Amino acid sequence: YGLNLTLANVPHDDEKVYDMICEADTLGVFQIESRAQMSMLPRLKPRNVDDLAIEVAMVRPGPIQGDMVHPYLRRRDGIDPIEYPSKDIEEILKRTKGVPLFQEQAMEIAIRAAGYTPAEADVLRRNMATFKAKGEISQHRKKLTEGMIKNGYTEEFAGRVFKQLEGFGSYGFPESHAISFAYLV
Repeated sequence: YGLNLTLANVPHDDEKVYDMICEADTLGVFQIESRAQMSMLPRLKPRNVDDLAIEVAMVRPGPIQGDMVHPYLRRRDGIDPIEYPSKDIEEILKRTKGVPLFQEQAMEIAIRAAGYTPAEADVLRRNMATFKAKGEISQHRKKLTEGMIKNGYTEEFAGRVFKQLEGFGSYGFPESHAISFAYLV
C-alpha cells in the first residue's frame, strides 16, 4: 500500500481494526489471541488503546479471582451504578469504573485510603508482583482494612478492596505494562 509503518507511527484509531477486535477476529494477534481473551473481546468491545489496556490487564488470574471482571463490565454497560465512597477513591478508580485493575491503583488506595507510606505501598506492590510466592499479600490484610476503616471507609468496602487486591497476588498488571501490550495489539 506504499505505507512505511513502524510501531511508532501505526494508526491507533482504525475503526475496521477495532471492528475485527470486537468480533474476536484476533487469531495470531499478540495478547488477544487466547480463548479467554477472545471470549472477552465481544463483551468489552474495545474501541481505543485504553480499552485494550484494560482488556489485557483484566483477563488475568488476579482480576478474575479478585472479582473485578463482572463488576467492571456491568458498570461499563450501565447495568450497575458506579459509586465511589470518597473523592480520593473516585480520583484513583474513575477511569476503571470504580474497580482496581492496575497495581498502581492498589498502591494509591493503600496510601490515600489506608494510610500507607509510599515505602509501605511499594512493599505492597512487590508482594502483588510476586505471584509465585503465594500468600505474600495476606500480610497486608490487617493494616489495609484497619487503615481504611480508621479513615472512614466501611468494613464491607475495606474487605472488598482487600479481596480485589488479594487477587493481584495471582498475577495482576501494572498499568504501564498493560498499555505497552495494548500498543503492540
